[in-house]
Amino acid sequence: MNVMRRVAPTLAAAGGVAMLAALAGCSQITAIAPVGGDRLAEVRYAAIDVLLAKHVPIRVAPVCSASGATISCAGESLAGEPIAVISTAEDPANLSVLLGDTTIFTGSIADVLAEAMESAG
Repeated sequence: MNVMRRVAPTLAAAGGVAMLAALAGCSQITAIAPVGGDRLAEVRYAAIDVLLAKHVPIRVAPVCSASGATISCAGESLAGEPIAVISTAEDPANLSVLLGDTTIFTGSIADVLAEAMESAG
């Protein structure tokens, strides 16, 4: 009986945390993006925002790496199409997002992040 008194509040608290996490959903990505991070993080957040805005279901969110000042990311859509993202050293303020062989976006990282922030607010 004593064990039940200790377990019940813990289970209730865990359920509340799970519900809050579910309510937060994808808006957390948008909320975190402008807060901070380096260029690599900004490219990743912008790529995810582009994919969400274009209604691309994501199986594997883009994972990014840097080679010098060029950032490239790779992921996969739910349909199995490769997602590729690039922000070059020559044009570091912009990125291109490809779904398979099709470029679905080319433009400003800052504009993507600002638009996502406005739509979340």
